[in-house]
Amino acid sequence: MRSSVLPFYVLIQPDGSVTSADEVSEDGCDFLTTRMHGEGMISFQSINGDYLSTVGDQICTRRYCSSNERFFVEKLDTQYAFRSRSGKYLSILDCAPFVTLAPAPGETEMFQLFSLMMAGVNVGKQLETLEKSGALMIDGLLNEEQIESLRGSVIENSSAASNGHETRTSGLVGRAPGFAELATHPVVMQLARRMVSPVLKLSDVESCRTDADFVRKELEATTWHVVHPYSSVEYPGLVDARVSFTATWFLDKLDEANSTWAWVLPPLRDGAHLPQLPQLSSPEEVEEVVRSAKRLTASAGSVWLYLGPVWTSNTIGAASFWKDYDAQTRYKHLSGQKEQKDQSFRALTDAQRGAQPKDELCPTVIQATYIREYVAPQSAAPALGSLPGLENRERQLLEMLLR
Repeated sequence: MRSSVLPFYVLIQPDGSVTSADEVSEDGCDFLTTRMHGEGMISFQSINGDYLSTVGDQICTRRYCSSNERFFVEKLDTQYAFRSRSGKYLSILDCAPFVTLAPAPGETEMFQLFSLMMAGVNVGKQLETLEKSGALMIDGLLNEEQIESLRGSVIENSSAASNGHETRTSGLVGRAPGFAELATHPVVMQLARRMVSPVLKLSDVESCRTDADFVRKELEATTWHVVHPYSSVEYPGLVDARVSFTATWFLDKLDEANSTWAWVLPPLRDGAHLPQLPQLSSPEEVEEVVRSAKRLTASAGSVWLYLGPVWTSNTIGAASFWKDYDAQTRYKHLSGQKEQKDQSFRALTDAQRGAQPKDELCPTVIQATYIREYVAPQSAAPALGSLPGLENRERQLLEMLLR
């Protein structure tokens, strides 16, 4: 938020004080989150959680948002004036106290609002999309060098044997700088802290390599799951539908050939604030929900973000290979064609089970899950002293996320 006539921005400092400056920090933390309240009212919240307030006709901040923290918007072309509860207007000065209230609107009471741009991403637009749909995809946040480095780190730090269709490794954030950098990616941090909580925590960072060929040939059923903490609760589940924020990073392209991933937003159970969870639902309920599931495709280097307990699966298409094979077998039988010896069901089964996984059919994703401050994380916090090369900002964010 910038004055229309003076070269100053309104800033809320980390300690909650209000001031102005002629430039904003490159990390975007000087930008304020604007929240609309009904028709024509707005509030301003810092990334640290403080709301701009006018208690007692004095400029200050509060950790809550009531009538003193909401302003009536008066628009003139591309400029705005903000009227407080008492009828006075937010104003900016070129001397102390810098930000104050004025009895009437004039030039120094007019402001311009700018949306934060980071890495070519309009953060304000993404916040709006998340509010409306609960999920979004952002392309091109990782370059090829970062992707290759992360692929190597996943292989080097993989501590789990494949259980057939997938290989999962959790607790990655403290094992390599690349994972820590993903967990504190500036775009994700801006969205997560503004959407969920300014003091959110990191629940876990885990990798998952899925063998699409194995899913289609060896599995018999599709399974659905949700992230922690929704996956750990008992029936009926959590009341808060926005306890978590999940960032899924794609190290490989996901397309129709190699993607067995899909997702669907959960329905609400018994009220407007209780999301239904797959592990706490009957098979009939699950079948009904997943009819509207969407296949997940993505480009390498992109990130998929979502709020709350989105139902996900990486076993879409289970047994599809054999269903197609059986259809071909029935067709050959009905048309009088003879089955070749090396194409019998038994021979083909043995050949498939002995084949090595194909890398192009085994995409890898890295999932970072953030949780509200009152929720226990899935993985224990690692020691950060063993991670050289982290920038000071990344280390500070990690310490906040892991406290």
